[in-house]
Amino acid sequence: MLNFSRPNVAAQAEDTVWAFHGRQLISELMGQPGAPIPLGQLKTDFPVVRDITPVGYLNDRAVYACAVESDDLDVMKYTSTNLFGLLGRLPQEEFDVIGRAHQLLNWEREHRHCGRCGNETHLSDKGQSRLCQQCNLSVYPRLSPCVIVLVTRDDECLLAAGVGSNRRFYSCLAGFVEPGETCEQAVIREVMEEVGIVVDDIQYQGSQPWPFPGQLMLGFTAKWVSGEICVDPEEIDDAVWCSGDTLPPTPPSFSIAGQLINAFLSTQRSL
Repeated sequence: MLNFSRPNVAAQAEDTVWAFHGRQLISELMGQPGAPIPLGQLKTDFPVVRDITPVGYLNDRAVYACAVESDDLDVMKYTSTNLFGLLGRLPQEEFDVIGRAHQLLNWEREHRHCGRCGNETHLSDKGQSRLCQQCNLSVYPRLSPCVIVLVTRDDECLLAAGVGSNRRFYSCLAGFVEPGETCEQAVIREVMEEVGIVVDDIQYQGSQPWPFPGQLMLGFTAKWVSGEICVDPEEIDDAVWCSGDTLPPTPPSFSIAGQLINAFLSTQRSL
């Protein structure tokens, strides 16, 4: 279990670190996928270990994230995978912790200097923000709220394939919340923009961190009111009404989209 309080001391050789090579997470070949690695070991095995970033406390021990650089990964000792490749392979809680490490590492790397005056920033507020002491600007980790909605009509649900997905699977509609907009307003707008349908009876169902690169997915259901499917070709490749008997490939159940779809199908089977 991760304690989100961030350590305010420099990492020591015995502290464990989630190491990223670009967008790839480094794991020990003979170890548990996604497990942090002792910092001293990383400094021995990689020519460059930088941007050591406090993440929290795992089992009461400080844990960090870092970036490593190497022209040739020692495949006899290490493996690498992107975060998406870990989805479903790790318990959700473990995946969320690694996602947090990746987001904090990127945040600290991107906000070393103040966006207002250009001076160097420093960790502040118990490690929760970066503060420019020159102009007093505080910057907290960026998190982008994104609504994802399953639209239903009687015993059918609306599923769509996004542009560029090669129809790998059909999923719920989704989009970012705009400034000054409530989540419910974002649901109404996104559904209208992407498929030309009017919805109401919007119900919040749950949320899921989504570190690609830094979203919080807010899950909703909504009911069809009027309109025929008219897709935005820049966003949606295809959209269809589906029942349990006519379901195309859908996202896995560990994703919030899969959870919304499976919950709807379970309700229909119980009627």
